[in-house]
Amino acid sequence: MGNAKKGRVAIIMLAGLAILGWQLFSTFGGTGLSDQEIRELKTDGVKGTAILTAIERTGTIVNSIHQYAFTFDINTDSTQAFSHTEKKLIDPIYLSSIQIGMVIPAYLSKDNEKVWIDWEDAGIKDAY
Repeated sequence: MGNAKKGRVAIIMLAGLAILGWQLFSTFGGTGLSDQEIRELKTDGVKGTAILTAIERTGTIVNSIHQYAFTFDINTDSTQAFSHTEKKLIDPIYLSSIQIGMVIPAYLSKDNEKVWIDWEDAGIKDAY
């Protein structure tokens, strides 16, 4: 194989790996917050509520479990309400308990840059 052909093959393989990596990250990335960050938000953050306003399938399916994009209105006593969207793989056994308008506890950093929705408080666990 010529050098030009090897270079093209390498670029195609690298692009494919980058796309696969991004898909895995966006599927399994969860909230993107570490356990330490979640502990800090629960301890030092601002407690609020997340009101579910929209549910949409993302088209991603892992082991027959669909991923959904959830949009919330986040409210606290000290900040103006704002919208927050996060993706989550939801086990089908929990789907019937997820309803538009449901209220879930949320924790925010003081600058509103980090948001953690406490799904477990609503009785909904991660699929993975």
